[in-house]
Amino acid sequence: IDSLLGPKFPGGGGGEDIASQHDDPATCVVIDLHTTTANMGISLIIPEGDALMSAAAAYVLDKCRRKYGVDGAQCLMHALPKRRDRMNLSSCGRHGFTIEVGPTPQGVIRHDAVEKTEVAMRALLEFLHLRNLELEEHQQQQPKGDDGNDASSSPILDNLNELYPGGIVPCYRSAPAMRPGELSGKISWPADPANPNFPAVMVHKSLQDRDFHPIRAGDPLFVRLDGTVVPYDGSHGEEVHLVFVNEGGYYYASSGTGIGVAVTSRFDFRTGWFVVDSDDEDGAVEEVVVEEKDSYE
Repeated sequence: IDSLLGPKFPGGGGGEDIASQHDDPATCVVIDLHTTTANMGISLIIPEGDALMSAAAAYVLDKCRRKYGVDGAQCLMHALPKRRDRMNLSSCGRHGFTIEVGPTPQGVIRHDAVEKTEVAMRALLEFLHLRNLELEEHQQQQPKGDDGNDASSSPILDNLNELYPGGIVPCYRSAPAMRPGELSGKISWPADPANPNFPAVMVHKSLQDRDFHPIRAGDPLFVRLDGTVVPYDGSHGEEVHLVFVNEGGYYYASSGTGIGVAVTSRFDFRTGWFVVDSDDEDGAVEEVVVEEKDSYE
């Protein structure tokens, strides 16, 4: 895969900054299509710091919500700007975008899930096509000696600015991973002593199919086989939002067992970086300062 789409690490190393990692990959954009057993709706997953994918996510999010409602599509951003730190297919190319749709059982083809995937994918390709046309036209109009990087005139970006005042897009920020080999943080469940791929508890019924909903310390989380309720202990923060609730793929120890954790956040689609609110409280998952230096224009 890396030889077809990458290399992920130019020169065998992988630079310290985003730009150095984007020099040599054979693929400009990798779109990774996923289904999930969890009730994630249409989830657009992108990395922090990629301005092109951030603008694309803002565009796709609006298109999907117009068709399926505000709760029908969400954006989840990983605070991992460096490609070398992301263990997923989309990180092999210069830019990566994951479309995750659920719920659907493993090994089953559902028409509605396929249709939602197509809606999101077509919107993403539409954005990339329109943006490419704008950049090509802009470069053709530049006088000799102009580097063509001034993309101040962009109908598609102007439209996004109208949809998202100040360029600010609501999203969820995944919690930092606490175990080696994981992309983001999870609340782990205890495994059966005889089978590491089978949980020793059940996800509490109040959480089932309620992905992106908040849970607070003390709320029911798991249920033991004897009926004992195990509450959320606040290990990721007093209040967090759960994602990939009871995901079938997370039953396997090799994938990292448990339930995904995120917090509500915002990003600037013009830069791809998270936005800091001055009144944010300290917590296990904190916002980071907006960076202005990495803009794809």
